Amino acid sequence: MAAERSIREIENAIEHHRQAIARLEQELAHDEGSTAVWPPTGFYATYYLVAGLMLGTMGAINGFLFNLVGSFVVNQDPMLVLRVLGTFFIGRSALTTHDMTFLMLVMLTHLVVGAVAGALFHLVLNLLWPRLSGLGLLLVSVGFGVLLWIVTFYGVIAWLQPMLVGQAYILQMMPIWVALLTHVVYGLTLGLLQPMGRFVPYNPPA
Repeated sequence: MAAERSIREIENAIEHHRQAIARLEQELAHDEGSTAVWPPTGFYATYYLVAGLMLGTMGAINGFLFNLVGSFVVNQDPMLVLRVLGTFFIGRSALTTHDMTFLMLVMLTHLVVGAVAGALFHLVLNLLWPRLSGLGLLLVSVGFGVLLWIVTFYGVIAWLQPMLVGQAYILQMMPIWVALLTHVVYGLTLGLLQPMGRFVPYNPPA
């Protein structure tokens, strides 16, 4: 009988420990679930901001390539667009500079502005109209490009550049149709690349 009671006691102890371990595992799962839920619930804003930065950078690069190809077509200095944009910082002397470091900094500024604008557009688009596609998506994207051109050229450059260097060289030297088409290309790029920027959670195979 003593041996049987001993065995029962051992079995009861084992069962008690199993229950304690199960409770600890439940607490651990609850704690992990509260800090790292996958896929995230609700709108994944961080993802869309980061994805938008990438799409905006691609759009800015495409806008620059449009100007670059156009310059070769009309037999024009391919760096002229960067020199014109560079007048925002140092005025007319940017038009004759051969300082590649300065021109690359101008290019970097162009990419940063495009990336930030792309992040905001991508975030708002997927927050308000996540199912927009096809022609509607392209129209909204092109409309954003045109709006960005109006805001940056006539809402910012028109008054800020004269205050910094005396004249709005960019508005004076860049033809309206060139500036407009550059921003249309930028907007089209954002629209065409939207499927790449949509969040699709990875579900590992069972």
